[in-house]
Amino acid sequence: MPTAARAVAKSDGVVSDYPLSSVLVVFGVGLGIGVALGAILGGPAAPPPSLAKRTELAAEKVGRQMLDAIAAVLPESLSKHRAA
Repeated sequence: MPTAARAVAKSDGVVSDYPLSSVLVVFGVGLGIGVALGAILGGPAAPPPSLAKRTELAAEKVGRQMLDAIAAVLPESLSKHRAA
């Protein structure tokens, strides 16, 4: 009997003798592989921006929103002079 067939027959006997243990071992191995792959693919998390950087970004966003709101209410003739 070839070596691979012998290994399959032997493992089949172990699984039929210890079904619960076999399931738990396979579950544990799969969980371990999943956690390891998640850690490898996830990589380190980027640190959150500082308070100063968040404040700067918020101020820029509010400034852009104000300019857009003003541009929306300006008459077309004033918009052309402002852009030139």
